[in-house]
Amino acid sequence: MTGRDAFIERLNVPRETLAKLDSYAALLNEWQGRMNLVGPSTLPVLWERHFADSAQLLPLAGMGKSWLDIGAGAGFPGLIISILDGGARVTLVESIAKKCRFLTEVVWVLGLGSQVVIENRRIEGLPRQKFDVVTARALANLYQLFDWGLAYAGSGTKWLLPKGVKVMEELEFAERGFSFDRVLVPSITDPDARIVVASGVKRL
Repeated sequence: MTGRDAFIERLNVPRETLAKLDSYAALLNEWQGRMNLVGPSTLPVLWERHFADSAQLLPLAGMGKSWLDIGAGAGFPGLIISILDGGARVTLVESIAKKCRFLTEVVWVLGLGSQVVIENRRIEGLPRQKFDVVTARALANLYQLFDWGLAYAGSGTKWLLPKGVKVMEELEFAERGFSFDRVLVPSITDPDARIVVASGVKRL
């Protein structure tokens, strides 16, 4: 079974949604030749490494939420969330202009313009607003992510932050500067990874 087949079976993806995912995969492979959007070794396992890894966050948040994706890169997890949940409103913050050009192309081709806002800036420059969910993937440690994202989090904001084998070290470091409630959810794509589901984040 291919990664694509496993993804379809796991998520029971409708045909229209699958067509968007296929288009996204094709665009990513095309643009990867022009710029380094993802690690080249991950392209053959794109559906598992990036698509499924992003999609697993959606059930943890619920449908129809507003999402802030910090350091969106090639669009993971934000674009996957917007494809799978037509009611989600996703803000992608990415400081590298050429990556934003790719994101803009994907949003245009897939018809996601009513759902997705692309902000070509550093997170510190984003106008203050509150989001239901704050997420970031392969960007920075938890302490730094809390520091960047706290201005955009309300009392009910949920933080969904995929982390690898050093998650406990990152939690210990983050607790030096912030108080927060957290649950660690095993990743469906990596037995050594965890998703930090944090809430009530406050500075000490």
